[in-house]
Amino acid sequence: MSSATDSWATDSSATDSRATDRAVITGGVTTGGAAERPGPAAERRRELGWPQYARGQFLLSWRVFWRNRRSTFIGFLLPVLLNLVVAAPLRDKEIGGVNAAAYSTVGFIGFALVTSFINLLNSVVARRDDLVLKRLRGTEVPATAIFAGQFGAAGAVVLLQVLLLGGLSVGWFGAPLPADPLLFALTLVAGYLLFAVLAVALSGLTPSAEAAPMVATPVLLVCMFGSGVVAPLSSMPHWLQGPAHNLPLAPVVQTLRTAWFGRPFGAETWSGGALARIDLLHGWQHAAGSLLLVAAWTAGAAVLGRRLFRWEPRHG
Repeated sequence: MSSATDSWATDSSATDSRATDRAVITGGVTTGGAAERPGPAAERRRELGWPQYARGQFLLSWRVFWRNRRSTFIGFLLPVLLNLVVAAPLRDKEIGGVNAAAYSTVGFIGFALVTSFINLLNSVVARRDDLVLKRLRGTEVPATAIFAGQFGAAGAVVLLQVLLLGGLSVGWFGAPLPADPLLFALTLVAGYLLFAVLAVALSGLTPSAEAAPMVATPVLLVCMFGSGVVAPLSSMPHWLQGPAHNLPLAPVVQTLRTAWFGRPFGAETWSGGALARIDLLHGWQHAAGSLLLVAAWTAGAAVLGRRLFRWEPRHG
């Protein structure tokens, strides 16, 4: 879980044969930090709109992610590999009336949001320390476009993981297709937005790219073992179950399972019977409290981000 500093530095100093594409991707900032000479091409670039700037940041973040082996492993492969290790032995068991391996796989779809948080935190801190954010802030690139492109690239990675893990759940573990695709998609987007905003907020508490793992690792461990990703929260000590239900990932995982299997997950146990099937309306009613909790966490992370986020490296 080390930083992506080397990859950002390499990418930002690479030579692009097409000047227009380079200007879009870097926001008009050249590798040497000097402004481009005025001319017709520069005038056209100054007329670019928000979507073009966001697209440029998306392409940059996408390339950097796949070029960095560590970020690729943590952000893309880790949830898939852990799921194979944990879920495969559960293929012959059931929990809440569904296959336990498929139950665990949907939990790891939620866990993919946490690994995207780790890579976003690393990349934001690395870009800040490399002065990339400072230079972009001094150009015409809107701040919202900078983060929209970066969030979009990380979100595309999560989408690939969802397709891969969902395919494993249906094709190998015999799970049905999602009972409520709309609720599943809404929960996934809400959960991703929560952890993306949280990554930006916690970047303000991260002194350097080298220190990012010290901030990210506790979040990773708490979410994996305290949010019901692998096993139901009822398997935890009773005094921990209340706090665990209120962790940021727990309501996301619970609602993803409800949307996928059409059952009111949240109080299931290994020894309990099958949960009753519910229709779409009752599924949304059951998920309402979890979605409100996710919204509250997102609002809190946004407030924290406004107070803590820095465009320049931390000193001291």
